[in-house]
Amino acid sequence: MSIKEQLLQTIEQAPEPLLHEALNYLHYLLEKHLDELEEQEDLEDLQSAREDLQHNRAVSLAQLKQELAL
Repeated sequence: MSIKEQLLQTIEQAPEPLLHEALNYLHYLLEKHLDELEEQEDLEDLQSAREDLQHNRAVSLAQLKQELAL
């Protein structure tokens, strides 16, 4: 039996007040998971930016403005 099936079976047996708490906790877990994914993405972006700087693949804002004639 899959986890989803086990959850559904348990939900069918749980009293309504516990279901409300379980739903709130599941929402919390989903939010936490999304935050962790976003944090991991931010760390990967930072690492990529550091590599760009180390390999001289980055330009200053002033240089970019000059190239774009801003």
